[in-house]
Amino acid sequence: MATRRTKGRSRLLSLLTGLKNLLGVGAHLLLAGLLLEAATLVVRRWIFLPIPLTFGMQILLTITCITACLLGMVWFSRSLNLARVHLLHGKNRLATDGPFAYVRHPLYTTLMMTIPPLFIIWFSDLLFVIPWVLTFTVAHCLVSFEERGLIEEFGEDYERYRRYVPALLPYRGAAGQRYREHCADVG
Repeated sequence: MATRRTKGRSRLLSLLTGLKNLLGVGAHLLLAGLLLEAATLVVRRWIFLPIPLTFGMQILLTITCITACLLGMVWFSRSLNLARVHLLHGKNRLATDGPFAYVRHPLYTTLMMTIPPLFIIWFSDLLFVIPWVLTFTVAHCLVSFEERGLIEEFGEDYERYRRYVPALLPYRGAAGQRYREHCADVG
């Protein structure tokens, strides 16, 4: 009976570890962003920068944000095949295609480009731009923390990838494609 419990605990621990690896620090970024938004709600009592949005505009913009968020998360997940790698103990690989051709951390980009605008939309207040900027700053700190592990895992390949592809803002276009072409020319 004790070995069944031990095996069950071991499987549960393995599953929880897989979930932690699957989520990475993205959950921390989301939590930090929500805490900053909550702090803004408190400050909003004294400072208000209204935006004239009708209810119809709010609905349309909300649908747009939620659709972009869901599509971004699906694209990210399918490109990396996260469930296989982290929950079913598959092999890690350096992903440089799909959304990873545009940014090194597409999940964070998706969260930052869709969740904070919802607060701006629904509270019709420009004051919520402040936590958005702060969330972006926190994201950069989390990215540098997470990338230490990625450098450890993938070494020089990841360092080279970092030189081509931006962390959060896709301002270089499909830089990952240029990275892969460079690797093919060199290798």
